[in-house]
Amino acid sequence: MDFFSELYHGDIYPAEEIAVDIASNPKYNELTATLAKSAEQLTNKDENIRQLVKQYRDGFDKLIGLHELHAFKIGFIRGAELKQAISKTNNEPSV
Repeated sequence: MDFFSELYHGDIYPAEEIAVDIASNPKYNELTATLAKSAEQLTNKDENIRQLVKQYRDGFDKLIGLHELHAFKIGFIRGAELKQAISKTNNEPSV
């Protein structure tokens, strides 16, 4: 299947590829363990603190999502520009 068919049919899903790739990063595992420990400690706190942290996390997650989407968009655009530049170079007459 060619690239455009895969893209159209949803067979290319970079966000999923990123999740698989990053899971093998030791720093990623260290950070997720730290977050899990912090979340466990919150279970002993009062409801107001838990709600405040949840509100913060929800907002932070949305912000990170916007950043990731924008980074994906920029990467896609740059990849298309790179492809154009390569095609242009390949089509230029030799001197």
